[in-house]
Amino acid sequence: MITREIHIGNLVLGGKNPVLVQSMTNTNTIDTAATVRQTLELVDAGCQLVRITARNIAEAENLKNIKQALAEKSCFVPLIADIHFQPQAAEVAARIVEKVRINPGNYVDKKKHGPEQMMYSEARYRQELENISLRLKPLLGICKEHGTVIRIGVNHGSLSERVTSRYGDTVEGMVVSAMEYIDICRFHNFHNLVLSMKSSDVKTMIYAYRLLVARMEESGYDYPLHLGVTEAGSGMDARIKSAAGIGSLLMEGIGDTIRVSLTEDPVNEIPVARFLVKTFSTDKNVVERPWKYAYEKFETLNIESIGGDGPPVCVYPGVETNTATELMPDLYLNMERQSLLKPDGATPVSFLYLTPKELDDSRLLKEHAGAGEKVLFFDFSTEEDIPGLCQKLIELRLIGNKFPLILYKKYFCSVEDLQIEAPAELACFLVDGVADGICIDNDAGRTLLSSLMFGILQTMGLRRSKTEFIACPTCGRTSYDVEGTLQILKQKLSHLKHLKIGVMGCIVNGPGEMADADYGYVGVSAGKINLYRKKKIAMKNIDESSALEELVRLIKEDGNWTDPEQGYE
Repeated sequence: MITREIHIGNLVLGGKNPVLVQSMTNTNTIDTAATVRQTLELVDAGCQLVRITARNIAEAENLKNIKQALAEKSCFVPLIADIHFQPQAAEVAARIVEKVRINPGNYVDKKKHGPEQMMYSEARYRQELENISLRLKPLLGICKEHGTVIRIGVNHGSLSERVTSRYGDTVEGMVVSAMEYIDICRFHNFHNLVLSMKSSDVKTMIYAYRLLVARMEESGYDYPLHLGVTEAGSGMDARIKSAAGIGSLLMEGIGDTIRVSLTEDPVNEIPVARFLVKTFSTDKNVVERPWKYAYEKFETLNIESIGGDGPPVCVYPGVETNTATELMPDLYLNMERQSLLKPDGATPVSFLYLTPKELDDSRLLKEHAGAGEKVLFFDFSTEEDIPGLCQKLIELRLIGNKFPLILYKKYFCSVEDLQIEAPAELACFLVDGVADGICIDNDAGRTLLSSLMFGILQTMGLRRSKTEFIACPTCGRTSYDVEGTLQILKQKLSHLKHLKIGVMGCIVNGPGEMADADYGYVGVSAGKINLYRKKKIAMKNIDESSALEELVRLIKEDGNWTDPEQGYE
């Protein structure tokens, strides 16, 4: 999607301009020296836009001191104020920085509780929108005067009650929320807008951006898009999540700026983001195809437990079998004999080897269709147009081919690049339900390749093989050491592979983004933690020193605890 150009300080966002990389500081905004130091570190790493939280008016006012200190060091990177709950802080910040981010779910359109919850007639719904328009008008006027950009940052976990009362916590609700705010801004003749549709769930994130693009095009809108998977966590799993969501959309021609959210030093986000931009950015003239906005796998035959209603399989690209690992592949590849082997070495499964060239030969495919049931082993190692190739596979399914299909690619890259490149490309296929298995070939060892493949399937919500941790990247609102706590929780709880656990720095998006987690660990103030079961608070304001012990007690109380194997911790 080719969007309009918007000026943010000395940068131009949108149009056919390069995709911009951004990040966010996690220092206390009142601590000018620390925030300036981290901003300079981000810029030195290649960050082009820096976001800083402004929880209140005092923090918003201190953005002026931060900006001045940066200028004294000849750093003129555009700054973004991150606002939640405090319209007055946004109005102060908009006079100082180049861009302000507001969240429709908690800026002026907040969640309500009590007897009136979930009661929105059409008249009340429209009245709420009119109230939002009046409350937003002062900020829009200030932004017009100062040339400040606004990002409408919709988060899946923090939709307002007004929206969820009608649309639920859904992709549709996210897009409606964004479109309503766009229309309010347009009513006030304000067009200096950027949009984002973030979620910790990769499929939800992809479908939300796709649907937003479709709705904007229907309305004749062309506002730039900021991409990100929120609460991705740390380590390889976080890089898989970010790459799958951001990389796949960039290949589809969606996205003008990106932020990779890691529960690590924010400087670590920049190399990942720059690699995604370098590898997957397009000229935005991507051939349109019918996008899906919800997951639906194409029906396929079940051949030796491949395809059908079963989860996608992981295939190791070698003939070695019978070597136990924590994540043992489902099948092993014997390319010479064009067969797949079970882990015990028995029952080889023959397959039909296909390349993109052969996929274009409909006559060939019809001939094979009459030769009995087959597993299609599709090698796209030489293909660059991944979205176009995915469309061809969709067309293959639409003409009635129901043979299970395994995706294969040989990657000639480092391990660091592999865990970004492979998830992005495979996510394009998996999100549209066209594959029954994946096989990643690389010089990396079997343990890493297996972990990567199972990690991709778990990221796409197609298979659970390990404990899933949802964790925020931290910012100036964070009230405890999220990064360190996440590592401790991983050490203590990673044997509970059936659970999803959220680790959040504050309550802004925390309870919402981890709504589908089994348990949540959320900071509420300095040294104080709330523990959640699903969406409900189980314990409030407990001391951080005892929070892990109490979390384990809750898990045991619910019957969800198993002792780790000897030597696991």
